[in-house]
Amino acid sequence: MIVRSFLRSSSWWIALVLIMVYAGCTDDPTDILAVRNENLRVELVEWARLAQSAHNYQPWRVVLDPDRSDRMWLYIETERLLPETDPPARQITISAGTFLAVLEARAAQLGLAAQIELLPHGEYDLETIGSLPVAAVVLNEFSGARSSLFVAADVDALSQATVKYRYRPAELDASFRRRLTAWSDWDSGIQVSVMTDPADVQWLNEISRQAYVIEMRNPATRAETYESTRMTRRARRQQPYGLAYTANFRPMILRVVETSQILFPQSHEKWAETGIDQFTAALDDINTYIVITSETNDRTAQVQTGRMLQALWMEIQAAGHVVLANSQALQEYPKMRELYTKVHERLAPDGETVQMILAVARPATGRHLHSPRFRAEALISSPD
Repeated sequence: MIVRSFLRSSSWWIALVLIMVYAGCTDDPTDILAVRNENLRVELVEWARLAQSAHNYQPWRVVLDPDRSDRMWLYIETERLLPETDPPARQITISAGTFLAVLEARAAQLGLAAQIELLPHGEYDLETIGSLPVAAVVLNEFSGARSSLFVAADVDALSQATVKYRYRPAELDASFRRRLTAWSDWDSGIQVSVMTDPADVQWLNEISRQAYVIEMRNPATRAETYESTRMTRRARRQQPYGLAYTANFRPMILRVVETSQILFPQSHEKWAETGIDQFTAALDDINTYIVITSETNDRTAQVQTGRMLQALWMEIQAAGHVVLANSQALQEYPKMRELYTKVHERLAPDGETVQMILAVARPATGRHLHSPRFRAEALISSPD
């Protein structure tokens, strides 16, 4: 493990110096939420930036209408794609849906109705992904506006840092599981299933482990994931997106881990094997999975999946649990094809697309720092 090797091989006085440098610093992108922005559109983006996204890439670009203060557009930011782990940009498009879910819910909290038109200029492909909007949003004021995704604007849940790999088994009773499956949207062909049968959980745990090993040992996807990881606080500040250790360790241990990365950086290969060990150990405490499937796999279905994913995430977080997106087996590159087929044969035998596989657990106790986030202004750009 990273911590153990550091303790054996480093000089404690160097560690203490670096820890003291970190000591007075905070990593909380939710601090800004305490002050409401006068521009309502910026206020909505300030909240929506806390939505979940693939690899925490926050692939969002917002354009505010210069002539109308009630209108804006959401685009995919092409500088933050994942061509190796997500070649068709399916996960990236799902991430656009999570953003819209929080935006709509925060608007409702402010007494606004966010009228969202998905893909107003048509579906995009990889050539047009950054030039065609994912959604056009118009804000209408009326008292009592309430989004069907209102739960996603729960300020307490949005401001909670996610815990990763430090779990206890989930404790979701039957009524709560029914609440989760009730998010299924039959009109759009999207279904939510909760799986707790031990045989199903064991199979999903093993599939998740195999898929994670493939991602971490396949050179191209390993390199992309490694380069997406912000190893230190300085890296998180310089590039406030991507993966981080903030969800894995409590603050004091995190400082030791990050210091070890500065003094004794691991090779890509060693780093990947450490990650595999952590991931595998965490699966021991997983006893519940959520599977989201869709009848189609067009961009509309992917965005709608993201909106549902965010609503589920908030429901579960507010109930004292956490979600781990164990969806590596759904990645669409050649080395993953065999597992992708196995998953669909078992979970979508009628030809649906499995969009997300989510493990659910209770987080271990202790405070965690937040994953890095862009400020709202960094996600907003001028019209072309």
